[in-house]
Amino acid sequence: MKKLYQLLIVLACISCEKFLDQVPRYNLTLENAVTDYNGALNVLNGMYSVIEDQSALGGVIPCRLSSQGGFYQYYTAEYNAAYQANYGTGQSVWLAYYALVNSTNAAIEALSGLADNKYPSPERKAEMIAEARCMRAWANANLFWLFGHWWEADDVEHGLLYRDKMSDLGNLQVARLTVGESYTKIFEDLEAAIAAMPAFTSPRYLSRQMAQVLKAKLLLYRGAMRQNTQDLKDALEIVLALRGENIPSWGMESDIVAMYAAGWNSKEVLWARYLGDKSNIANSDFDYSYNVGYRNVYYTIPDGWLKADARYPLVMGNARAPETWDESIQFAVVKLYHGGRYATPNAPYTAYYFRYAELYLMESELKARLDEYSVAEALAPVNEMRAKRTNPVLPAFAAASKKDLLRLLFQEICMEQFLENGSEYFASLRFINDTDASPAQGKPWIYTLKQDVNFTENQYCWPIPEAELNKNTRMIPNPGYN
Repeated sequence: MKKLYQLLIVLACISCEKFLDQVPRYNLTLENAVTDYNGALNVLNGMYSVIEDQSALGGVIPCRLSSQGGFYQYYTAEYNAAYQANYGTGQSVWLAYYALVNSTNAAIEALSGLADNKYPSPERKAEMIAEARCMRAWANANLFWLFGHWWEADDVEHGLLYRDKMSDLGNLQVARLTVGESYTKIFEDLEAAIAAMPAFTSPRYLSRQMAQVLKAKLLLYRGAMRQNTQDLKDALEIVLALRGENIPSWGMESDIVAMYAAGWNSKEVLWARYLGDKSNIANSDFDYSYNVGYRNVYYTIPDGWLKADARYPLVMGNARAPETWDESIQFAVVKLYHGGRYATPNAPYTAYYFRYAELYLMESELKARLDEYSVAEALAPVNEMRAKRTNPVLPAFAAASKKDLLRLLFQEICMEQFLENGSEYFASLRFINDTDASPAQGKPWIYTLKQDVNFTENQYCWPIPEAELNKNTRMIPNPGYN
């Protein structure tokens, strides 16, 4: 067990960048560390430990994406699209996700190499490998969305830096995939996961349903940006299949206050960042336990939407400042901040990677974008979602046209999920503003929300970090950055 623990620490903590600068500190291999079923369980659980230990996989990303989309008024570099190759947040997020990719590759290698008779059954072995592949797909999808031109044509060269082997001194020089190749690799892992993973049991772990959700989101985002009807139909087929399943432990919560108070233990949560085994949870998520307490300001348009929404008084509120010396009361986004790191150090500071409410929103959006569905049919899922809430009571939407409905859905996505998982940012790219006569009319909403910023599609994603470009000579930088 000691050898396995040492190996997992190496896999999680030695970044790809550092492999070029130092000799490995432990002469360990997966073959001598994972020799039985308990070892297999430990290497699989090691993936989840990386998510807990990497603070960049918590509130860092959704808060910065919210600023980048023109919602959350704090991170000015993101709002102004001023990030460059030396952008510190991009570097930390890049290293965090590739530490996770490295741990998944270690798990896949170890689990595949362990003899079948060491497992309770061949099916259990297949499930565990599928779980590791699902985690790799999730990490790669986020890397692709954050650092790749995921919205462009398949032959564009600015795709994913794909790694399917544990990093070592001999395999760090890797070229990027094209956009199309990136989707293919992610979908290969997701198909394997969907075929073999068990059903949902806990939001602390991945499940077959999360693999299906991730595939549907990839198809929705790509299909909406490319106006590809087949992608949208394929995404809707997955969403409808999920909505048709009866999973008692996963569904909408009626009380939004109770849902956020429960955090990762809420039945509405399919997949979240779990921190409950840490001695001080707040220290693992600075953005949620500190920043959103002191810095609770939103740009003009979304601020008006938030304050007019029935959820606003329930997800916002007064709480003590996060500093030990500051006893002042701050108006904060308490759904994420809770009471702050001083008053409530062990509240569930949760990055909500996916909640059931988003499934309704995806269904309505997909039906609104497909001609074969009426306005009433597309309205039904979002109104069902709103009807499930009793605290607060949310009235049903009405829309006279698909354009009206898409406008309502954009605002609903932003209000229901702001600062949780980046959904408002990606919505600002794929929803078109057809509501006014501003210079941004007929363009994605991000241009309306940030009319004072000069940026292009190249700034939809972050630059490849300087450290990666310096170490990996085969890496092509993203265009538009120094």
